[in-house]
Amino acid sequence: MPVHLEHISQPTDQDWIDLGKIYTDAPQEWLSNSSDIKGSLQALLDNDYWLIAGRFNSRLLGAMQAKKDGSDITLSHFCVRNVTINRGVAHQMLHHISKWANENGYRLIAKGVPAELSNSLIKRNFTKKGDDFICNLE
Repeated sequence: MPVHLEHISQPTDQDWIDLGKIYTDAPQEWLSNSSDIKGSLQALLDNDYWLIAGRFNSRLLGAMQAKKDGSDITLSHFCVRNVTINRGVAHQMLHHISKWANENGYRLIAKGVPAELSNSLIKRNFTKKGDDFICNLE
């Protein structure tokens, strides 16, 4: 299942539907209003957060939030649709964003990483620092 990474700044109607499905099972504290996923995510976009999504066959299957501060990009709230868990969506997203960051001179900081992604981050040149993972530029 080849997943393509996208920076979603203006979600289409279908993107909103897909994002709703992705974040339905997310912890409630990830959203300012868990009963209004679209409103919560739009508030993030309005506050200079990025939505980084993984797309397969024109549908979004996974997403993460990102915030840029200088040359640092903090990634958080990794979420994949339940029907696609264990199919490599998050791993492919991490591969693509790590490659992009390295090519463009950004340092990635991953916060709140699910335990099942820890080894994938370490394989992609991230180092655990406290509760976070910091990507070491090559």
